[in-house]
Amino acid sequence: MQQDICKVGQYIQWDQKKVLGEGRISVIYAGHNTKDNSVIALKKFRSDLLNDKNFYLREILKQEELLLRMMQPENFIKCISLEETQNSVYWVTELAETSLRQELILAEFGKLKLEQVKIICKNLLDGYLFLINQNVLHQDIKPEGILKKNNQYYYSDLGNGYMISRFQGENNQTYYQSPQKTLNQIYTSKCDVWSVGIILYECLQGSVPIIINNETQIAKEFTNAYQQEPIYEFIIQCIKYSESERLSWEQVYQHPFVINQLGINVDVKIEQSYTQFKEQFLQTSSKVDLYLMIGMSSQSDNTENLSKQEFIQSAKRLTNTSSIKEISSLFHEIAGFKATHITNKDISNWQNRVKNRLKGDRGHHYPLMPQEQTEQDNQLKNLPILRWTMNLDRKKVRNTSLLYPEVVEVLLSIKASMIKFDTKVNDLFNKYDPNSIGGITKQQMDKLILKIYPEGRNDVVLSHVFQFMNQFQNGKITKEEFQFCIFDLDIQEITKTRN
Repeated sequence: MQQDICKVGQYIQWDQKKVLGEGRISVIYAGHNTKDNSVIALKKFRSDLLNDKNFYLREILKQEELLLRMMQPENFIKCISLEETQNSVYWVTELAETSLRQELILAEFGKLKLEQVKIICKNLLDGYLFLINQNVLHQDIKPEGILKKNNQYYYSDLGNGYMISRFQGENNQTYYQSPQKTLNQIYTSKCDVWSVGIILYECLQGSVPIIINNETQIAKEFTNAYQQEPIYEFIIQCIKYSESERLSWEQVYQHPFVINQLGINVDVKIEQSYTQFKEQFLQTSSKVDLYLMIGMSSQSDNTENLSKQEFIQSAKRLTNTSSIKEISSLFHEIAGFKATHITNKDISNWQNRVKNRLKGDRGHHYPLMPQEQTEQDNQLKNLPILRWTMNLDRKKVRNTSLLYPEVVEVLLSIKASMIKFDTKVNDLFNKYDPNSIGGITKQQMDKLILKIYPEGRNDVVLSHVFQFMNQFQNGKITKEEFQFCIFDLDIQEITKTRN
């Protein structure tokens, strides 16, 4: 209907009923560019995150979109434009065919073919080179954020969802989050190595592994099926429980599987030399007044506000082996992406971030110092079972944009039928999830709905019901999610509030 059509900017239109997905900070719609008559995807960010109080979050989104649009990095979905209103920010991107999560939901037993998983791995590693070059971590790599087009896979963003949620004080855990991050411990870029490894494991096994007694438990079925394949050892090394045993990104790109099977042959030595330079920079600053030392070589009388060029010339004196590119990266790491000058406060704040490794910091590509690694390993000991705890909160219900009248009718029909026949949630899961694989799959959920509500034979409606109930976004409906969505929530009240 015409009332569902929205417009932003001069040419961008979208239909509020054509929801492609929903994340913690945005809803993605299918849209239309009237200028060239092309189809697009529109990511609308939550208005409550972008009020005047949180103006810096708006700037983060704008800077990230600009970086992606200007650089157009390999294996990142193409950004077309950014539109902005008083209440929200909109990313306009090319339209993908599907997401990796949707592929896993529709795949038999949630598993993909080995050759397809190799393509996924190659595309993720090709794309991650851009993040290494920019010296940032993603921290939010998951199937929902990996898009597919023309049999190639793309990152949907640079991880802004995780970063913004940390600013808001939220700790939204996922199965793709490393043990170190889950436990609020210090961590490095190996957190993203973990995420990639878990995704590859799930694509082949159909479920994510669990952690018991400080070890990632590898399913016998997975070992029996893939132990002879080169990808097996690569995945195992990516999902090691301790960061000290897990592959670094430098080791990832040097791994025989990556070089011989994926055909990726790149040199990421800059990570190590950059690390050495920063370690030397940090050590020097702890012994002398770093700002005074840099200011002494400034050509200006104003030593409280150094230009980028003055900083580069001064920092170059610390080591003859560091390149201007590395020093320039350090300048922006300390002062900010758009900075032209650096202050004493900038340097002091950076020193504290490096020394403390604060949880929620954007993170950088360098290893832990020895004392930090020892501390991290000690913090992770003596944990019998590590669980990713994700709370269901009535005030933070996900995917409400999918609650169309047809979806609401199906959800209410399931509730009414179970009450009428006194069906318990446990009995239902004993029937549809007898092997306790972690929940009900999309195919099983479709069978359940059609048995209770035969009129619901509509693929779009079935898909939206599953996506709404999948609050944890792990590809299966758990008992907790089923109980929450069918019995604990007042669906009709939510729909009224949303409208």
